[in-house]
Amino acid sequence: MKNFELTMNIGDSITEHPGLAPTYMKYQVDFCCGGHKSIIEAIQDAKADETEVYQALLNRLEQIEASGESTQKLSELTNEALIDRIIENHHKYLRDELPVISALLFKLIDVHGQNHPELFDVHSLFGALKLELESHLVKEERELFPQIRTGDFSTVKNVIDSLEHEHDAAGDAIHKLAEITNHYALPEDACYTYELTYKKLEQLESDMYQHVHTENNVLFRRF
Repeated sequence: MKNFELTMNIGDSITEHPGLAPTYMKYQVDFCCGGHKSIIEAIQDAKADETEVYQALLNRLEQIEASGESTQKLSELTNEALIDRIIENHHKYLRDELPVISALLFKLIDVHGQNHPELFDVHSLFGALKLELESHLVKEERELFPQIRTGDFSTVKNVIDSLEHEHDAAGDAIHKLAEITNHYALPEDACYTYELTYKKLEQLESDMYQHVHTENNVLFRRF
């Protein structure tokens, strides 16, 4: 908890203290695509109360220290280990879950679309995001990651710039999904499928935050 100030870089704060991620997400504070900003700037962007969020972060740090909870710092991993972690934890998750969410949304608009027209926007936005992410994974696994593994850094920076733009677009889509659904608040007539779909969309948001943070603020910064 030493030297934890609101002026520090929010991406660095997560790299140094991974256990803070749930607290940031609770207040919709972006630490992935906006990882270059200070903590206070990110809090202001989220229109959250600075004092409340800062105290919640300090409380979380105290909880981590008191419990002896330890999480491996991503900055301590080698390039190879980081790439393996990204593929095994995040790429696999997306390949498994994106088709499931797509099918659930199709079922949801069929049953509830008439009473909840916003679901059509959710379905359309998610469909575009799904296509972009599937293409994005291929670009990373067939182009960027092999270059890093073999030490061929001649075009790495250009590829990273392109991927970061795609991260920004995906982040915008994730934020819009949260806005359209009022942060996945369930309507009174929500059925099990409704609840499951929104839960999976929330999990997607959480995974994307961690995924993009690992790439933008840890791996990509090395080049």
